[in-house]
Amino acid sequence: MTKDPDEMSSRPAWLSPSLSGTADGSRAAFEMKFAVTPAVADELQSWAAERLRHDPHSDPTRGYLITSTYFDTPAFDVFRRTPGYDVHKYRVRRYGTEPTVHLEKKSKADGRVWKVRGTMPLADLNQPLPAWGVEWFTADVGGLGLRPVCVVSYRRSAFIGDGAVRMTLDREAFGITTAAVSLDPISTGTPLLTDLVVVELKFMTGLPALFKEAVERFRLQPTGVSKYRRCVRAAGLANGTEGANDA
Repeated sequence: MTKDPDEMSSRPAWLSPSLSGTADGSRAAFEMKFAVTPAVADELQSWAAERLRHDPHSDPTRGYLITSTYFDTPAFDVFRRTPGYDVHKYRVRRYGTEPTVHLEKKSKADGRVWKVRGTMPLADLNQPLPAWGVEWFTADVGGLGLRPVCVVSYRRSAFIGDGAVRMTLDREAFGITTAAVSLDPISTGTPLLTDLVVVELKFMTGLPALFKEAVERFRLQPTGVSKYRRCVRAAGLANGTEGANDA
């Protein structure tokens, strides 16, 4: 069971969190997101397959499944970006049907992202939150008054390149509300990416030439796309327009 909040320094870049940056954000990755049609995504994926390597965990045809439970306060301060809740996002994530889960804090500021991750057995989710063993996560969640809000599942195709670069394409996203942590993959519920595929580019320094080529060739336009915020809005969990954009 992992208790150290910063286990990223020894991780290969293809494991992200985030491209083996630092937990305090002093060495954070750039992140660019795009929303494209399935037709453009298929062309982009074929292009990437000729120039990049498949993530070792990504099936060349189907990619891999990700299921996450997201946390927020009863007032949805994370969704609304209330000061003090506007940088960090907390979630528990499972890949496919693996027997382990990952407790994550994803932080984003000024177009750069960094992550802290702890890992524990899936079975430990049956215990009360304080007994999970990933102390920094349980302390943050308790201190900030967070609780489970929604579950999101989607399928990801991932590619990696030299020099800590990564491209992902997310499809078939569904969301449901929840009052407890649930990481059983879902294939029904509210569609979150109807007729859209989310493309994400991560890199540590300037935009790599290969990614610049992709942006120009496929006419990609940067946009904010948050599956979590789409799920909250679709479910009507937070009234008003605050936090309405997808970044």
